[in-house]
Amino acid sequence: MIKKLNRLAHPVFLVSLFILLLNDFILKTVFHNYLTGKLSDFAGLLAFSFFWSVLFPKRIKEIHIAVALFFVFWKSPFSEAFVNFFGLYRVVDFLDNMALVSILVSFWLLKRESVIYKVQPVFLKLIFLLSCFSFVATSKPQEPETFEDGFSYLHLNNETDKKITVLINFKFSENEIVTYKKQQTKILVDNYKRFINQDEKEHRLVFKPSDSLQIIKEVNDEWLLRKKYSMIRSIILDKGEEQYVVLPLHGNDISIGFPKDFKISILDGNNKLLKSYDKKAFFNKTENKGLNELSRSEAFSLTFGKKKEPLNISDCYGKWESRQKSDFSKIEINANYFINDNNGEVYDCNYKGDTILVHSPNKIYLGIIKKAAKDSLVISWDNEPDLIYSKSKKTTVLGR
Repeated sequence: MIKKLNRLAHPVFLVSLFILLLNDFILKTVFHNYLTGKLSDFAGLLAFSFFWSVLFPKRIKEIHIAVALFFVFWKSPFSEAFVNFFGLYRVVDFLDNMALVSILVSFWLLKRESVIYKVQPVFLKLIFLLSCFSFVATSKPQEPETFEDGFSYLHLNNETDKKITVLINFKFSENEIVTYKKQQTKILVDNYKRFINQDEKEHRLVFKPSDSLQIIKEVNDEWLLRKKYSMIRSIILDKGEEQYVVLPLHGNDISIGFPKDFKISILDGNNKLLKSYDKKAFFNKTENKGLNELSRSEAFSLTFGKKKEPLNISDCYGKWESRQKSDFSKIEINANYFINDNNGEVYDCNYKGDTILVHSPNKIYLGIIKKAAKDSLVISWDNEPDLIYSKSKKTTVLGR
């Protein structure tokens, strides 16, 4: 058994373990770019497959197949429910599957005629503990818990008469992320140096290289969370429905704008494109007038369709006549009374929103006021076809 465990001293395994630890605890903190993400995948797959195969030498083939299958699943959208259930985090990128070659390298090394490495038990135990630590420490990246509390929101409001699908492309490219991170880091470092220079004598502060590393780490942590909301999303809004969407823009950002490829597309129930907005069209349409992509507002608002104006009941007051035949084709209304000019009867009435209730001795008539303007009025009585009224020139009886 000791001879088999000595295979953990294989140079290729030790190099992959060293790269994994160096990358996850130093390189990712300093750079946190495309290359550091790929290094973790390549080094981690080789070290993980090799380690467990050494512990269970009779299951080498099964272990390598299982690791490969789980990695493909982990890096696919099908693992979303699994990731959310355990509170984990990962980026879906099918190019990461290139790292599967490391599993083949591990399998090839183990199937070769092995060299017996003479390793002191204390060093063998150290390798074993470092391996376990590296697998556990890199399985769940630490993320800030409250950073998203300061994010901006996009308020979507569907005022159309149909269900719509809203496609939102708010995904930063890798080049944009690298550029923004450099800008943020430079601004924060310059601000901190300026603060130290101002208060150096009073507080005896000195700018240290570790301060830069801490600032870089904070910026990288922020972007870990931003990436969760930097995506292309599809949202279905029923008629009259509204929804808030988190945008990866923090209230303290002073240099981060909308993604270059930002776009909002509106589709009908048959996925037919109704309207699309790029950045310029979005800020012309949004209800927050005067804002741009560098503005910071608690919420950007976008309404689809014509927003219904609140009903002004006083616009209903007066004498009205309709050319359509109905019991209420000629009426007069004020705040408390309703006159049926067809027979001269006067009833009590009251309003609830856009509904008018007329109280006759025998029944209560319900009218839905669909339009009330200076010279026109549209009411549907008891769910009957709409009656279109025009302002009457006859003298009113009721006071306004």
